[in-house]
Amino acid sequence: MLSETKAADAEEAARCYLARLELEDLASLEPLEERVHLTFWGVDNYRKFLEDLPGYFGAKAVVLPDGGERHLVGFYLARAVDGDLEVLKLGVLPDLQRKGIGTRLMDACRAEGVRRGCSRCFLEVRKSNQRALQFYRAHGFGIAGTRVNYYTNPVEDAWVMEKKL
Repeated sequence: MLSETKAADAEEAARCYLARLELEDLASLEPLEERVHLTFWGVDNYRKFLEDLPGYFGAKAVVLPDGGERHLVGFYLARAVDGDLEVLKLGVLPDLQRKGIGTRLMDACRAEGVRRGCSRCFLEVRKSNQRALQFYRAHGFGIAGTRVNYYTNPVEDAWVMEKKL
């Protein structure tokens, strides 16, 4: 049974494609962020990022199951400012993690940052989030500093991670 579940997850990951994050995706972000333990910033904030602030951009990972409707399984939100790329959020549904979707999102984010003239990439991650730390280290990020009490609910410090592009 477990191997059947893993095979189904791998098949679903293989049917995944990336597309630009759009306003129509905002309703799907809150439940996705809840499942990946990210803090939802509110529809109005995301709308402002995507419509009014040209430095912000994002992509979604979408799966189109056989005979079903598309559903969002991951996304990133980033911004390019003064030659720096900042990854604000990156998440993939837990049952599809470690299937290459996060790597595809990270690679797309990096490519868009380079296209926008960025030479460095930064992000923050909870100090306790070992899975994310492992993921970012595997993608060439190193720890550049810390932000005390950066996160709430629960309060926790963040590692600032950096990578040259």
